[in-house]
Amino acid sequence: MRLVRIGVASAAYDPIEEIAERLSAAVPELKRGAIALVDSPRVPNNQSCQRDLDCALRSLIGRINRPRAPGERIRLSMFPTPRDEYFFRCARDAGCKPHLAAIARTLFPSVHAGAPEHAKGRGWLFTRFMLAGFAAHRALERIGAESIEAYPYLAFSLWKKPAEALPPKSESRAALDARQAIVGRLARRARVKASPPDTMDEADAAVLALTFALAEPALVLESDLHGRFLLPLTPRDMAAVALDDLARA
Repeated sequence: MRLVRIGVASAAYDPIEEIAERLSAAVPELKRGAIALVDSPRVPNNQSCQRDLDCALRSLIGRINRPRAPGERIRLSMFPTPRDEYFFRCARDAGCKPHLAAIARTLFPSVHAGAPEHAKGRGWLFTRFMLAGFAAHRALERIGAESIEAYPYLAFSLWKKPAEALPPKSESRAALDARQAIVGRLARRARVKASPPDTMDEADAAVLALTFALAEPALVLESDLHGRFLLPLTPRDMAAVALDDLARA
């Protein structure tokens, strides 16, 4: 398993094409027929309520938690995906980094209209990450790879043992140590040669790749509006979902 860091884009020209070129150069395997897991939504949420993918995911996690002991149950916390108008305001804010503003202008032509704004409120910094994620989905489409949304923290939660800790990322060293241990165990189980991840981002990438390889099979949620979401279930959790479906029949 290779862990590669790629710069997002510059503000010089089409940022989607630049990301596609960088991905192709760094990971030649990313071509037509490849599957790429992206830790980001595909598009903003312009529904009047939370995304249908999030609703389906919460329901499914509830079913997975039923047979689990209280200490093993998964706590699902997902940052709500804002509407596109919010990203317009972020991109027009003077504090928005030029390459992210360029991504927003490419994805949302309407961002050109209107006076500069101040994007205030909880999560503004986090939505910068989402802009890069939107661009990654589009760049992968240009390459020909199939991009599917995934959530590293959920993958860690599903595949960690009850005795394994999973500290929040704010705990820095302890959080990385815990993730390195889980990644190492999963790599041995998958018989994959992998060096310990040096950063949180590398740990997130590694757990998505390893749990997808180990899932029997991975479950994919689909939405006409928001694309697809991959849930790499363990055999035990897949059996729990199957038994729950049988009980409902």
